[in-house]
Amino acid sequence: MQNKYVIKQGTSGDLVEVLQELLNTRVDGVFGPMTKKAVIKFQTSNSLVGDGVVGPMTWRKLGFNPEELFADTDITTSASWIQQYPLPDGEYVKQETPKEWIFLHHTAGRHNPYRCIDHWAKDQRGRVGTHYVIGGVPHSEDLESISKKGGEHDGLILQAIPDAYWGYHLGAVKSRTMHRNSISIEICSAGPLEERGGKFYSWFGTEIHPSQVARLETAYKGKMYYHKYSPKQIEATKALLLLLSDKHGIDLSEGVVKMIQHVNKSAYGSMNTGGTNIKWKNNVDAIKSFEYWPPASSGSVKGLLTHGQVRQGKSDVFPQIELIEMLKTLV
Repeated sequence: MQNKYVIKQGTSGDLVEVLQELLNTRVDGVFGPMTKKAVIKFQTSNSLVGDGVVGPMTWRKLGFNPEELFADTDITTSASWIQQYPLPDGEYVKQETPKEWIFLHHTAGRHNPYRCIDHWAKDQRGRVGTHYVIGGVPHSEDLESISKKGGEHDGLILQAIPDAYWGYHLGAVKSRTMHRNSISIEICSAGPLEERGGKFYSWFGTEIHPSQVARLETAYKGKMYYHKYSPKQIEATKALLLLLSDKHGIDLSEGVVKMIQHVNKSAYGSMNTGGTNIKWKNNVDAIKSFEYWPPASSGSVKGLLTHGQVRQGKSDVFPQIELIEMLKTLV
């Protein structure tokens, strides 16, 4: 997938004219051999890869944000729905890197995204955290009711790390490059649940409202019950994925979505929503789409991946039917 802000030989238009002005070369709006030569000279003199392709890192060295050229003051066309809540300096790696992956996680924690980021800022594990955190619903609330009236944090997106930089977020994977060259998204969710006496509990002991419990017919990572991602969380995740794909040129049809495409239209489990048990045809292959995938863990699969696909012991994100249906629309 080609990012519209990434330009190279053969490109033409306004953005090429800006580039040529910044490089003090002939301005004709056509990215030809002379422009490429000027780009390579600039890149090599600024410790960048001299490939003649102008991407995010080259634009930053030039001191120009290409998004500004096409932006206006209309808030409906901006990403003002993302709130900035940055981690302190020293709590992420301030190194600019190109982005080749987007990773989906869930917190295995509570619903408040501010507290999630605050925890990363205060813990002793070092520069650990994700770029974005999407808030959820209090665990004791009825999901259908709160979805109608709106929750304080439900679907709220916070940005903790600037896209250009990175944090450790995958643990021990076979490719350390994936830490550096990825954008990471964390969905607030308690994760896998345990049933005791007809009630459902998180690993930290909180009782989960029945409307927020996803019941799988086939176990995923050894668990049958998970804390459901809310409709607003799934909607926010889609909006964020589309924005990041366009910004960084990451192909959302690669990775987990491609795995899902190999599965027929039958769904992945059964969900209980609003007291009505909605049954979906079970498909073991669908669960496998989210399982550990050695080529992904080694870094050879680019695009959109889940944490569980690159770590055997991780279950984020889990194959919830509503999440899967959303991911299938990204193709």
